[in-house]
Amino acid sequence: MRLLTRVARAAVPAAGLLALLMLQVHPARLAGATPVRARVVVFSDQARRLLLLQYQSYPTEFLGCMIGAVRGDTVIVQRIAPADVNPGESTPSSVVPRQTCEDAGWANTVGMIHSHPGGQRCFYYFPGTQVATSDGRSFALQPYPVDAIMCGDRIVWIGRDLVEQQQPLGAGGGAVP
Repeated sequence: MRLLTRVARAAVPAAGLLALLMLQVHPARLAGATPVRARVVVFSDQARRLLLLQYQSYPTEFLGCMIGAVRGDTVIVQRIAPADVNPGESTPSSVVPRQTCEDAGWANTVGMIHSHPGGQRCFYYFPGTQVATSDGRSFALQPYPVDAIMCGDRIVWIGRDLVEQQQPLGAGGGAVP
């Protein structure tokens, strides 16, 4: 009986947290996800510098809001704004925002970017399959035209056409298929 009480005490907060996370998904926004077909993502020098600094500074995943504009099939990332994340919700393999970029006060969000410390598992589909990873599933729930993963000296990104691309983080900034 004592064990059952402990299990129940642990399960109730977990169920409540799950319910709160489900409320974070905005079905109306998901239904109206942007139809932009990004073929190129260009990062400003400032955005690239911040990404390099963040990647080198933290052993846990970081999460940022990519602020910029869409011009035709090009997404221009002018800067990276910090996402609203509790420190305890950022581990070496996971990061969970408390709220959307817009709810955190960031306008003109064109996507989210997070890091994979150590540059491991930087893909949206398991290799050789069409099975989405947790990153692929997260992107499907977002309204933004692109999502990106910072992986050491490169950025892996995906657009609404679901074609994964990568580009070096160094100078330049255009996409490499």
